[in-house]
Amino acid sequence: SIMNINQVNYYFSKLMMTYLSKLGVKYAFVSPGSRNTPISLALSDQKVINTHNIIDERSSAYMALGSYKTNKYPAIIVTTSGTAVANLFPAVIESYMSKTPMIIITADRPKNLVGTGANQTINQNHIFGSYVNKFFDADYYINDFKKKSDILLNENEDISDLNQLVLEAFKIAMGSNGGNKGPVHINIPFEKPLHLENREFINSINSKDIKILDNKINQSVKINYPVVKNISKPIIICTDFSNSEIIKVSEKYNIPIFMECHGLRYGVKSNNIISSYEFICSYIDLKPDLIIRFGRKPISNKLNELLENNKNITHLFSKEKNINDDAKYILNANIEDLSSHLKDSNFGIDISWLNSIIDYQKIIRDYFDIFFKKTREHEGCIINKIVSQLPSNSNLLIGNSSPIRDLDKFSFNQEKHINIFSNRGVSGIDGVISTAIGMSIDKKYINSLIIGDISFYYDMSSLINNRMIPVNLNIFIINNYGGHIFDRLEGLSTEQNYDKYWLTPVKVDIKDIAKSFGCEYKKIDLKSFNQIDNTIEEVNKVRQGIQLVEVEVNSKQHHLVNQQINRQIKDLLS
Repeated sequence: SIMNINQVNYYFSKLMMTYLSKLGVKYAFVSPGSRNTPISLALSDQKVINTHNIIDERSSAYMALGSYKTNKYPAIIVTTSGTAVANLFPAVIESYMSKTPMIIITADRPKNLVGTGANQTINQNHIFGSYVNKFFDADYYINDFKKKSDILLNENEDISDLNQLVLEAFKIAMGSNGGNKGPVHINIPFEKPLHLENREFINSINSKDIKILDNKINQSVKINYPVVKNISKPIIICTDFSNSEIIKVSEKYNIPIFMECHGLRYGVKSNNIISSYEFICSYIDLKPDLIIRFGRKPISNKLNELLENNKNITHLFSKEKNINDDAKYILNANIEDLSSHLKDSNFGIDISWLNSIIDYQKIIRDYFDIFFKKTREHEGCIINKIVSQLPSNSNLLIGNSSPIRDLDKFSFNQEKHINIFSNRGVSGIDGVISTAIGMSIDKKYINSLIIGDISFYYDMSSLINNRMIPVNLNIFIINNYGGHIFDRLEGLSTEQNYDKYWLTPVKVDIKDIAKSFGCEYKKIDLKSFNQIDNTIEEVNKVRQGIQLVEVEVNSKQHHLVNQQINRQIKDLLS
């Protein structure tokens, strides 16, 4: 007996999901549609992959991005044809640029309908262009499946090439073929009919064994290490890199580490970890003679200036292919290689250089310890309070624009371990809440998001998932009534249409939004600001649902306080 079209569609989808679950995939985010019915049926008939039905695709793709951050396996994103596919694009770009795995499966119309005026039909081949690690046209695979379908049924055995497609897609997403991690796109043209009533007959088919064999070739690459003779002022700059070997190297050889909030700033005790570099670089002319970099470009503008002015002595250690960096010297090496290189060179630095930088940091920390005790409605102070009250081992997603800059600048190294996540591939504000929901799907941890008001409004429709997905997530909204990140640009705020075209203050009550989406709501306004510590503590006790905490900030006051901080620290450091 030869299979019907709808049996082929379903059977193909079911085996594909079986293979993905065998490889360790735990989450699928599906947006409803008719063309993707075979995949939705296959997912609804199994229990291994947790499947969530997400109304809009933009949100669904960002949730997949967020789930990888905590779960470390790519999630599957399933869409129907047409603009549904295009709505994934922002998260796909973020996934590519931040090297975050995801597996996108889009349903398509048969090839012969493209360009004929058929409804909801666009050309989906290579729609994401150069922003996916690989595009797979599954036309061949589903046709191969159809051709072999009678044997498949009689033999109860998968003799198709489907497992090769899945295995290759998974490996390319996970970077286990030597490339970077990132998104892959599988486009499947399904012919009608799409629904299948009787699906039991397919359960008896045996899938092939599917395993990832690590086939990375360990070639020994000749590395041109930086010369480390006659060095007296080295610095390590570490952004989103968190191998604790870096602390050992720094302590053994007396090298200060400028450690970004994504690195090992929360969870490791070491005097060599310097987090006040934004202030130090602003007011001290450091003149380093060797800079060793780990991770992507920094958040801090001052740190980026330091790198820009010292290109000839900066060495980026990276085993990945760099897609977005202009480093002059990139060494295909890791921290262990550096460690043995320094040892071989009998590298030794007089501790006075390190101590001078530790002293600067101490001056700045002591200043803020006193400053933040006088309850200040200052964004850096608010973020500092939230972070210092987070329980150990919790997850924090930090929003782009001001929040991440303030976290980086105003929160200091502490021993308690916190996972800091962000979307810094392209630093967009478009899917931040969705990403946080994806991060929170695994309910073992306390999950928090710190976000600005504009980013919050941008993605607030994704709060509808609070009604559908059991997550625990605390969202702290720093509401300064508009996009005040632009205050930081020279001269812009004197423009006569500054408020209208840059600030975009939104006159919507966040309390009403909370009610609409079934979220708990608390507000810290300018009058009740001294209650902030108690409110944060209360919120951290709740372990279910989404809680919105709106923290009101007067941006003019914030700006004045900032100027005062800068003046006072400048005086202290001089």
